[in-house]
Amino acid sequence: MWSRFVPVLLVVVAGLLVGCTSPSASPDPVPAPITDTSYLTADRWNDGRAEVAFYRVQRTRDQYGRANDQQFVVGTYLVKHRFSPTEMTKKTDGSGVSSFKYALFYEVESGSYQYKRNWVVNARQDDLRPYKQSFTSFDWCSNLYRELAFPPDGPVEVRKRSDDYGNRRASFAQRPNAYPPAQIPLLIRGLDFGASDTLSFAVPVMDEQTHVSAQAVRAGTETVETEAGSFETTRVTVTYDAPVPSPIGEESDSTETYWRSTGPRRLLVRMEAGGGRYQMALVEHLRTPYWEENLWPKLSRIEERP
Repeated sequence: MWSRFVPVLLVVVAGLLVGCTSPSASPDPVPAPITDTSYLTADRWNDGRAEVAFYRVQRTRDQYGRANDQQFVVGTYLVKHRFSPTEMTKKTDGSGVSSFKYALFYEVESGSYQYKRNWVVNARQDDLRPYKQSFTSFDWCSNLYRELAFPPDGPVEVRKRSDDYGNRRASFAQRPNAYPPAQIPLLIRGLDFGASDTLSFAVPVMDEQTHVSAQAVRAGTETVETEAGSFETTRVTVTYDAPVPSPIGEESDSTETYWRSTGPRRLLVRMEAGGGRYQMALVEHLRTPYWEENLWPKLSRIEERP
């Protein structure tokens, strides 16, 4: 008799088990890429030269956050090379990944002190996924080194070494479409507004070990006059949910506006903080294999090295 009920009982129990089992949580959707692969991988980057550009910076606060008008020249370069995301260094043996190296450097004086600063970012060429941001600073008090590393697997790695300002190692979770502060000028050039005028991304912040959400909006086109000449540009406004580190402003404003040229190279022509506290504008630019030749005699408007 029981044998007749066993199949039915098994079906009922199985149904109850299925009904009591919680559905598996769906993974968070991966956000769509926001960069323009066709621009980033165009043949123009294969000429064996670097883009070197100089900007005049004006700001109303100094490196201590005090009200103090400062003006100085910033140098930048952008070059394609091979980079190892696992070793976190340039490769010259053909291994590694095709990447962009972007650097921004300057010198500024303040009283008895002299500051020399240099930011370097390495990012994957085809989508600007960051691999590493490093920062070095020299002043009379101390040498300082800061690093954000983005390994292929695992969290963002934080490193800080100095003589006077403390030392630290830490880590925090990665986020997709996240770009360190010194990479923002390069990111602006690589943004793809083909499908939308508004693109969202995040900025990893080293000291707080967190990410700040941001939006970039294509706000129109206009002609911009600089010492380097007149440029037709696309105006891009970036809004941050909270201040982030700024290579030229020390701490960012809540909004920044960037003007990139409408030509095939999308040169960064100008940028300005929303409140006018800091700004920079193009003075001169050239393409050069600077590791093989002395570029300084080729410049006509830059008289002193940053």
